[in-house]
Amino acid sequence: MDEPRTTTTDHRRAERVPFAGTVAIEFDTTSLVGSGENISNEGVYFTAEGEVPVLVRMGDGGTTVRARLVRFESMGGGRVGIAVRFDAPVEPSRRA
Repeated sequence: MDEPRTTTTDHRRAERVPFAGTVAIEFDTTSLVGSGENISNEGVYFTAEGEVPVLVRMGDGGTTVRARLVRFESMGGGRVGIAVRFDAPVEPSRRA
């Protein structure tokens, strides 16, 4: 009997490359108003339409680029994971 073939398909729009430099993010002041989904004595979960604009600086003294927050998640132990989408493509030479 033949072994099953496995294929990995990457549906990402752009290639990811390793980046070990520092990243700083600055949130533009904005307000989002949305619809409550659930609440407890520890917090509230709600959904909203809108974008959260940010400024991102990559590398020590690197260039600052405009972006939009696309994901913010708790990683446990007080750490968070943050994903942003650049407003315009960033050339590799500008990353650090």
